[in-house]
Amino acid sequence: MSNTPKVFYISGSSSGFGLILTNKLLEKGCYVAATSRDKQKLTKNVEQSFVTENNFLALEVDVKSDESVKKSIEDTISKFSRIDVVINNCGYSQYGALEELSDEEITECFNVNVFGYIRVIRNSLPHLRANKTFPEGPRIINISSSSGFSSYLPGIGIYGATKHAVEGLSESLSQELLEFGIHVTTILPGPYRTNFSNNIQSPKNPIPEYTSVRKSEAMFSEQSGKQAGDPYTGSDCIIDVAFLEKPPVHFWLGKSAHDAAKRKMERVTEDLKVLYDQSINTQYK
Repeated sequence: MSNTPKVFYISGSSSGFGLILTNKLLEKGCYVAATSRDKQKLTKNVEQSFVTENNFLALEVDVKSDESVKKSIEDTISKFSRIDVVINNCGYSQYGALEELSDEEITECFNVNVFGYIRVIRNSLPHLRANKTFPEGPRIINISSSSGFSSYLPGIGIYGATKHAVEGLSESLSQELLEFGIHVTTILPGPYRTNFSNNIQSPKNPIPEYTSVRKSEAMFSEQSGKQAGDPYTGSDCIIDVAFLEKPPVHFWLGKSAHDAAKRKMERVTEDLKVLYDQSINTQYK
C-alpha cells in the first residue's frame, strides 16, 4: 500500500472504538476528521500530543440530520482535499422485547444505526469516487456488531435488526462500488470493554411477563466493564483491515464474535436440511 498519509473520516469519535481509532491513526501519521455530537468532549478526549494544526479536524455532527452530515463532509474536503477511508462508528443501543417498544424507540435506533450510516455514505461517495490518489482504492468501513449476523438472544431484536440492515446494505454496496474501485467492509465485534454497554436504552414501558428479556438485560448490565474484548488490540485489527490491499466484506472481531458466527452457521446448516427435497422441487417444470 502507498506510503501517502491516508485521510480518515470517523463518526462517533468521542469515546469507545471511535476515540481509540482516532488516537491510533493520528499516532500513525494519518489525517483524521473525527465527528461527535459533542465537539468539546471530542476535543478534550483526543490525545493532544498526537494533534497538529494540519492532521486533525474535530466536527460536531448530528447523524440524524442530512444537512449536518453533508456539511461535515464538505468541511473535511475543505481541510484535507479528499477522503480515503470512511469509518461509520456512531451507535445507539435499544434493548427490549419487540412488544415493549414504541415506534418512537424503534425509529430512534434505526435513525442512528442505519440511516445515520446511509447519510454518511451517501454524502461521502461523490468524493470517494473522485479519489484517484489511493491506488488500492478508497474504502468504507461500517462498524456493525456480531448481532448483525447472529441475534439469538432475547431483547436484542431491534438492535440486531439495525445491524442486520447494515450487513445487507454493505454487501450490496460492495458490489455497486466495484466499478469505482471502492472497498466496503463491515466489522462485527463481539463484546468489548468500551462504555457502549453503559449507554444501552431500556424500554420505557417494560412488560414484566418477559422474564427472559429481563434476565438477558441483567446479564448485559453485570458484564459491563468485564467484557473479554480489549478495544485497543481490537482497534489495531480494524486499522489493519483498513490498510489491507483487498479487505474482506465481513470481518468478525474477537473470539466471541467468531464463536457466535460458527454457532449461527451450524444452525443455518441444520435449517437447510428441513424439507430440502420438497423445497428445491418447487420450480416450474
